[in-house]
Formats: sequence, C-alpha cells, structure tokens
Amino acid sequence: MKRALLRRGALLAQQAALENGLSPAISPALLQRPHRAMSSVSIPPPASLLRPLEAPHRYMFGPGPSNVPPRILAACGRPIIGHMHTEMFEIMNDIKKGIQYAFQTENNMTLAMSGSGHTAMECAVFNTVEPGESVLVTVNGIWGERVAEIAERMGARVHTMVKTPGGYFTNEEIEQALAKHKPVLFSSHTASHPRALPTPSTASETSATSTTVCS
Repeated sequence: MKRALLRRGALLAQQAALENGLSPAISPALLQRPHRAMSSVSIPPPASLLRPLEAPHRYMFGPGPSNVPPRILAACGRPIIGHMHTEMFEIMNDIKKGIQYAFQTENNMTLAMSGSGHTAMECAVFNTVEPGESVLVTVNGIWGERVAEIAERMGARVHTMVKTPGGYFTNEEIEQALAKHKPVLFSSHTASHPRALPTPSTASETSATSTTVCS
C-alpha cells in the first residue's frame, strides 16, 4: 500500500509539473505503469446499495404507523438543528403543551418519548414504580397486558382490570379499584384496536386522587 501511495504522489507531482511548464524529473516507465487503489474491502457492495431507495405509496388505516400529512413531510425538509440547541427545547416545550391540552392535564411530567411504544412504557414504569409497590393496570388489549408484564418483572404487586379488546372502563370502576388497592394507575389510551379508551377525561379526573400514567 505504501508503494501505491508513493506512485500516486509521483503521478500528481508529474501532472503539476507539466501544468506549470516545469521539467518533470520522473521516469517515464513509472508514469506508464498501470496502478490501482489499494483497499482492504474484499466483499463487494450489494446491488441494492447501487440503486435509489424506492418506497411504494400505501394507504395505512391501522393504529400505527399511519400516513404522514404533507405539511409534516414538508417540515422534515427544513434545516436540521441539534438536540441541545435552544430552538429544540422550545419545540419540545410546545409539544409538551400540546399533549397537556390533549389529555386536559397540567401535570408537569407530561413527556414526548423518542422511541417505540415499549420505550415509553418501560420509562414510565421504571420511573414511577418501586419494587413491592401496588400497581393497577387497565387491560383491554395488548398494551395493557405488556405493561402489566413489565411491572411484574420489576417486582411490583400488579392488579389488573380486564375487559375484552375494545371494551372500556367507567370512572366508577376505576375509582372503586383505586380505593381498594391504593395503587399507581397505568391506563393505556389505545390498545391496537379501533376504539381509543379510556377517555382523556377519565385520566384527568382520576389523576387528581392518584398517581396516573397514561400512554
């Protein structure tokens, strides 16, 4: 590799000398020798990397992922800023206010998580629940089941309220369970089915008397 670099340097010097009208002091035999760049890459790139990425247009009607509105796509084309820039903190604060409005809460611990649904659930459980603490989970779909499993694995005393997928819990049912178990309440606002329950009003009312985590 060192020899190839020296040969390349000699060729560049020869070219510069010719362009500036100087007499090259390099052997013509050296200039005529074929050369190629040395590389440690022995596996060729896959053909898929040599062509543009193509994503087909799809209409997605599930709970997520969903189609992105044009104005959001346009926003993605704006200049990139760092996660520690002042403007980014302002954007995150605006998002926080929007979530507080959607759930009708003034709780300061209203956060937007950058990650999957499991990321947010584990963050919520591990930062609000201690081992041995009582936790009430409303289960009307897969997300409630998963957060109950997470809480059990970390050693919490888990109490579940179970409904069939798409079912809902009334304020009275939740209030009775809170009075009985005095737990931290975890309630998933969606459960991978078309119906989104419990409602934000339920969460805001129960949060006044207990520690409530909504996702």
